[in-house]
Amino acid sequence: MKKWLKRILCVLGAAIVLLAGLAFAKAKLWGRPTEARTAQPARVELSYDEAMADGCITDEEIAAHYAPDILAAVNVLLSGSGRGDFLAAADYDGDWLGLNNWEHLNDHPLLATVYYSVQETDTHWFVGYYFYHPRDDAEIWLDRHENDLEGIMLAIPRAEGGFAAPQAMYTQGHGYVPFYFDGDWQMTEGSRRGGGLMLDGDRPVIYITPNGTLDNAGHSVESALNHSTYWAVGNSGVRYYHGGVAQEPASFNGPYEDNPCSYALSSLDELWQRRNGPYGDDGLFGEYGAFRGDNYETNAANPPWGWRNKTQFGFGGSFLSDPAWTYGRAMEGLELSCAYTRNDYAEWLITVERVNLPAGVTDATLRLSRDGWTLSTPEWWLLAQAEDGSHTVGIADPGRQQLWAAAPADAQWALEIIHADGTPVEGAEVVWSAAYLPDGYQAK
Repeated sequence: MKKWLKRILCVLGAAIVLLAGLAFAKAKLWGRPTEARTAQPARVELSYDEAMADGCITDEEIAAHYAPDILAAVNVLLSGSGRGDFLAAADYDGDWLGLNNWEHLNDHPLLATVYYSVQETDTHWFVGYYFYHPRDDAEIWLDRHENDLEGIMLAIPRAEGGFAAPQAMYTQGHGYVPFYFDGDWQMTEGSRRGGGLMLDGDRPVIYITPNGTLDNAGHSVESALNHSTYWAVGNSGVRYYHGGVAQEPASFNGPYEDNPCSYALSSLDELWQRRNGPYGDDGLFGEYGAFRGDNYETNAANPPWGWRNKTQFGFGGSFLSDPAWTYGRAMEGLELSCAYTRNDYAEWLITVERVNLPAGVTDATLRLSRDGWTLSTPEWWLLAQAEDGSHTVGIADPGRQQLWAAAPADAQWALEIIHADGTPVEGAEVVWSAAYLPDGYQAK
């Protein structure tokens, strides 16, 4: 839909919502009463020495150390006077069904849960955090759907004898992946810089937009350093922090600091282990890479292995399956290894070794596709002639020959050699492989 039309509909829809719901919203403005709560838990602080007390550091300990502070805006004009903007677990209503999460919003506590993932290369940890909401709501129905999941991915140098501060963060919202950092790195053409990275110690401080219409809404995630506020919210909402206890906000009007709420961490494996079904009305997912939902749109929300990066630098699910690629492709000068020592969220390893071209062909490139969907752009492929006359292939970098992808077990991969105009190169040959990794990757 054209943006100008969306804006008009947004204003009209907002006026209707405002007139119809102002009295109800006012009555609820200070938040929905909850059961009696214990004293606000302290923030979980975990030092490197404490994590190493038993001789090793677990993923949970890494995730706890870097767990973000979250400024979550709340739009009281939508979804139960703001409850649709509360963080929750995907099974907040006591079941693993995706089809009833919109309907159950007001019937169950929304206990704050943040999912996490950890992958590692020789040089970095890649630590992801994911934020679930039962509803993606808006003033107009065209922007509404059941279930919602957004997230961030941190690039953290692996330091000897301590925790290092994150170097950069990328986030996801509406299919776009902006990057946040404070170094001197440059963005490659076509990628997006969102701004600076706000840290409290080693913890990123982020902002989650509220339910609503247009770009600065819909639970997209930004750095809190330079976030844009939504017209219906201002600077009010909940400040979530990692206290190790899943709470529901007791209040959400006024400054974030006045409305603290503890969240608990949970491994992304809780969702990942359900990625292959059961699909349909009896499961959380309706298909691979899509939550089951039927309110306003069908199966419209995606987990991170189904996120589509709308810039030229991503491929389906690469936010999660290949963060080293995502960072290395978009940020010039960021020195990191693409050699994973562990990657639990890559289901396919694509390896491209060499290309044999007919004499005289000078405009050849490659095209990678999965199940008929083109993943790559010509800029990915760097061909260099070897001594034997064949061509080595670099994927965005001369030394990189592998991609780590998320896709179903029955995915059909194709790698074609094409001319610059997209037509096949007759008589050409590419030596490559697509290996399925049902249990992820662990370096031997």
